[in-house]
Amino acid sequence: MKHVTRTPYGPAPVNLPAHLQPFEALLPQEPGPARVDALLALSAQPHPLPEQVALAEQARNLASSLNDPARTARAELRLGALLDGPEALALVRAAARRFEELNDAPQELACVTREVELLRDPHGQLTALLRAADLAEQAAQPGTEQALRTGLGTLLRQLNDPEAARAAFTRALELADRQGARTGAAEVLLGLGELALDAHEPQAALEHLRAAGHLTHGEGTAAQARALGGLGRTYLLLGDAARSARFLDAALPLMARHGRPDEHAALLDARADTHATQGEPDAADALLRQSLDLSAQDWPARQGLTLLQLAALDRSRDRAPQAAQTLRWAVQFGLERQHPALVAAAHQALADLAEAQGDAAETAAQLRAWGYAREAHWAAQVADAQRTEQARRDAQEALACRAARRDTLHLLEGTVQDASTRLAAMQIMLERWRSSSMLDTESGAHSRPFGMEVLGLHYSRCVRLRAPLALAIVGIEVQAPPTDGPADLFTSNVLSAVARVLEGQVRAMDTVARFDRFKFMVIFPETATEGAAHPLERVIEQVRTYDWGVPGMQGAVSVGVGLVGRGFVQGVNLLIDAADAEYYRARRQGPNTLSITR
Repeated sequence: MKHVTRTPYGPAPVNLPAHLQPFEALLPQEPGPARVDALLALSAQPHPLPEQVALAEQARNLASSLNDPARTARAELRLGALLDGPEALALVRAAARRFEELNDAPQELACVTREVELLRDPHGQLTALLRAADLAEQAAQPGTEQALRTGLGTLLRQLNDPEAARAAFTRALELADRQGARTGAAEVLLGLGELALDAHEPQAALEHLRAAGHLTHGEGTAAQARALGGLGRTYLLLGDAARSARFLDAALPLMARHGRPDEHAALLDARADTHATQGEPDAADALLRQSLDLSAQDWPARQGLTLLQLAALDRSRDRAPQAAQTLRWAVQFGLERQHPALVAAAHQALADLAEAQGDAAETAAQLRAWGYAREAHWAAQVADAQRTEQARRDAQEALACRAARRDTLHLLEGTVQDASTRLAAMQIMLERWRSSSMLDTESGAHSRPFGMEVLGLHYSRCVRLRAPLALAIVGIEVQAPPTDGPADLFTSNVLSAVARVLEGQVRAMDTVARFDRFKFMVIFPETATEGAAHPLERVIEQVRTYDWGVPGMQGAVSVGVGLVGRGFVQGVNLLIDAADAEYYRARRQGPNTLSITR
């Protein structure tokens, strides 16, 4: 019976299963983050695969029980790297979502890159590759982005989208040049050269393939074999069979040792072409049959091209029955493997063969079959193009949704910070109110210390959120005070009256505070000077027409207003100095004047 000892705090320690007990001595006993890290480290060591998977699963379960999303995501990514199939795909996608929420772009990129490796559908791979390349660009990882763009170009070439493939390779070449990545540049140059060959542009192909051959010279790798073979095919396209044969003969042994069977078969087909051009049909026939053996199982597209080439060789040797038989095999093969392009090409070749033999009925039958196959080929091309475009749209939608989620998260963070700032301001107001220093007893407005505190809070928040902020200094002047008790009237009536006028014209979110003996400060948060000028103009008009109820005071009280915005000054003190300077400018211009710094 298993005994579990519970600690006063945190989850209870969980012992490893029996088959993992030898690892227990290497792990911390406390079920905390250190144990999760140790389990993940053990799963990365060269143990048998079932034990690596079990250790990573233990790490995931423990991290989940600890409510640790970062370590849970790391464990899911590790399991996704160890496993295969739909289960691994679900794990890496879950890990990617967690890393996105944690704003861990490098780990999120690792998840999407692994997703590319796990997908088998080429259009699904295209969606994931487009996402991964964009994430690598955002994460400023040029090496990873260059590798992803290279893979994207290769995939787009397979999906018959040469323009998009060329754009991806061009971007990858720029990144490789920027980093001085010799190996990466060679792969990209090979891709561009092969694209040019597909488009029958031998001069462009020569430029790229020569550069790739220079970078791979003497390596003895599949890349060198591709460079040499590409040059051989290019010279064959240019009509130089002798030079083509030299390059292909150098490439074939390397490709046989290091390359894929379909690449080896393509070089054999090219070498067979040179033999046929040089009048050596038997050698060409032997190479084509060797190529058929290489591509028989897993490379149907290559097999079909070889069958067509073999039939053309038989026809050139006046072996019409053998050519017809090979073309019928090609038709059957294309129907079985669902390759309408091969079926159409085979029927067209059969029609040409029948026409050369004077068989009109067979020619017509083959042309009708060619028409049906051609329509099926066009329909397949349209369907493939639609799936490719849909894969692009899926990638764009996924990236747009991710950007929207990031923007929403940033907005929420800003809202929380703004709420925190407002809460802090309210707490300050409460403290000021409790200490009776929040109000100025002489005017009834807020006190200067309170106004300065609120101005500092609004200034910091507006800088952080890049929002506008306006500050006004309002000064009072009495031109002809009454002879009876002017001091009492000034202090008890004028100041409080102007304060009431100011508070009545501004918004609830604005703050009116005593600034100096005869001055007030008005704070307009999230407001430009244009918006703050309107209430201040109303204040000037109301003060000008105010009924003081005292003979001789009508028109004797005036105000001067200086208004500035946050945009051109740095710091609270400089903002106050600028507003005060504007007030004095308004005072010099005359009574009841508003001066604005624009």
